[in-house]
Amino acid sequence: MWTDLAPAWQACLEEAWAAYVAGSVPIGAVVCDADGLIVARGRNRIADPLPSADPGPRRPVAQHDLAHAELNALLALPLSGWDKSLPNSPRQWALYTTIEPCPLCLGAFYMSGLRQLHYAARDPYAGSVNLLGATPYLRVKPIRAAGPHPDLEPLCTAVCVEQLLRTNRAGRKDDLLDLWRQAVPAGAALGERLHADHVLVSLQAARAPAAEMLAYVTAVQRQLATGPTT
Repeated sequence: MWTDLAPAWQACLEEAWAAYVAGSVPIGAVVCDADGLIVARGRNRIADPLPSADPGPRRPVAQHDLAHAELNALLALPLSGWDKSLPNSPRQWALYTTIEPCPLCLGAFYMSGLRQLHYAARDPYAGSVNLLGATPYLRVKPIRAAGPHPDLEPLCTAVCVEQLLRTNRAGRKDDLLDLWRQAVPAGAALGERLHADHVLVSLQAARAPAAEMLAYVTAVQRQLATGPTT
């Protein structure tokens, strides 16, 4: 499956898996220009240690409740001095993310100047794409939002569910799990299976690449779809 994915989605999954390996929420995001080239990347860094060296003015947010993937991807852009009249300007660029943006990240995306949003999986708890058009300001820009991605939604949901079950983030496990079971039942079931077999933790310890993680998760998904063999 990995080689069938567009480079933007591959990069999003790499960032999401890097977040998982680091102990943060497994969400990744990238920004692509009008030619499909990746111009910025970001991942959730809520539980990350701060960078050992200051990379300059576009240092990612880490160890903070605001350290979300989309926000870090947008902060990696030079968000000033743009000529928005150029053919390949930020107005033609797109934000890709593994999970539907929350209110914080949707607002940052809307104010960034980008006009296209692609998300792989719905977030039944914090997902806020429905806020587009909800106020006069949020109706001004011609935003195009696309999602979920039919192939990636169960997989991205599953990794988040597995991490939720393993860490019980903020004590909200049961409420969040019920929402995911209703919105993305196949992804929730896959995440529960991944939690039971403990393999993602082993891949995390081995710092396996995202492609290897995806291959394993896809194999488990096929097993669930076909049922037990005799």
